[in-house]
Amino acid sequence: MIEIDGSLMEGGGQLLRMATTYGAILGESIRIVDIRANRSQPGLKPQHLSTLKAVAELCAAETKGLEIGSREVEFHPGRIRGGGFEFDIGTAGSCSLLLQCVAPVAAYSDGPVKIRVKGGTAVRWSPPMPIIRHVVWAGLRMMGFSGAVRILRDGYYPKGGGLVEARISPIRGFKSIVCEKPEVKGVRGLSTCGGLPRHIAERQAEAALKVLRDEGFEARIDVATPGKAASPLSPGSVICLWVEGGALIGDDGLGERGKTAERVGEEAAQRLVSQIRTGAYVDLHTADNLILPCSLAAGTSSFTVSRITLHTLTAVEIAKQITGVKIIVEGSEGKQGRITMEGRGVTNPRFTDQV
Repeated sequence: MIEIDGSLMEGGGQLLRMATTYGAILGESIRIVDIRANRSQPGLKPQHLSTLKAVAELCAAETKGLEIGSREVEFHPGRIRGGGFEFDIGTAGSCSLLLQCVAPVAAYSDGPVKIRVKGGTAVRWSPPMPIIRHVVWAGLRMMGFSGAVRILRDGYYPKGGGLVEARISPIRGFKSIVCEKPEVKGVRGLSTCGGLPRHIAERQAEAALKVLRDEGFEARIDVATPGKAASPLSPGSVICLWVEGGALIGDDGLGERGKTAERVGEEAAQRLVSQIRTGAYVDLHTADNLILPCSLAAGTSSFTVSRITLHTLTAVEIAKQITGVKIIVEGSEGKQGRITMEGRGVTNPRFTDQV
């Protein structure tokens, strides 16, 4: 059994997600101790519990300690299976963080997987679903991942209630990538709001477009508001921006009380431009999502990142501990850099060309 210290480095929910994902794919039992020990309220929160239960269901795992507040869990995986699954995180727990965990597991299943997740689609401390679709999963598809995701209903804090559907096909295994020099052809985006006047989304988009065009980028931002049937349970707005061309760079802005729509759009665009100007291929948040598949891939992967974060360094350390792969990080925390690793070449024993 592999034991992971839940207080390691960043010491948050990322440790749980990565460890259980690795356990399911590698068929290794995992014990995680001192869960979220560095947080003001340590132990499992509802968001983490829902995610662990989702992975356990995909691979018929036997578990111990899956309850609110638990500071130690055990995860004993079984066979990863295809089929249809529905998960309700509750309130505004992040759909994207749950999918971050279950998507690689589903890729190693014995058949197609359809997942419906109910929760938050645009909430703090996690990428909104359009960023998952257009940036994070675009990176996974470069590595052979086969999946698509769509938002059926938006979910904002505090009630959540968003609905996301993902369809994932099994793969033989992840492929290595070399992504060093980006090609920026333009910027695309999506500005949405629900339970609020449409002009909120329009003003977010107009403000972002002005920043991007003043910086010399060709940009197009679509504006969308849901019909009554798909209206969110809580009002909210979000703008998501991403690079078109050869780059995995995106950014976003959430609407909040006391903050004008113009400021939301401007700040998101400014952050995106700042990351593009580094000349890196991968943004600071997407880098976290590439560590696990690159460590499982066949061959050497290398990518430049706009800023190395503690979150990314924690992901690197977990990957080293569980897979034993060699990972080289060039650059220091808070600076741009490059990450290189020799993948373990983990294949899907359940994959056939007929799947």
